Amino acid sequence: MSKTPLPTNVVTKAFTWATQELGLNVTQVSEMLGISTQTLAKNTLNGFETSTPAYRKQLSFIRMYYLLSAMSKGNTEQIHSWFYSYNMAFGSTPSDTCSQYDGLERISDYLRSLKQSDAEEQFSPILSKHKQGDGSALQKTTMH
Repeated sequence: MSKTPLPTNVVTKAFTWATQELGLNVTQVSEMLGISTQTLAKNTLNGFETSTPAYRKQLSFIRMYYLLSAMSKGNTEQIHSWFYSYNMAFGSTPSDTCSQYDGLERISDYLRSLKQSDAEEQFSPILSKHKQGDGSALQKTTMH
């Protein structure tokens, strides 16, 4: 049984939603896809042909966003913080890494390896109990 490509308009809609969730503007999105803003605008409704690099990059971005969302348990603030903070694994912020030739794949591979190694605690909030006087309180900390 062969895999059928997802409908291009569905991919574009999911991609657009994910980029908006991360606060990316049209210029950033077009740079990430390696296309002009005019080409992006022209393909917004119907999507890109399944054989194009832009379509494959959209799928990679959706996978990356899905991993981020799963690892942060949907915490948008945490996703934003990670996406726009310097990461030693990439030598830049993940948002800047997305515009590099293989950036999206590198980020997705990195997140998959964290998830598979149960190291997602490095990303997810760690709730640690701290005794305070007569009771205990939960303190939320995030590690990058």
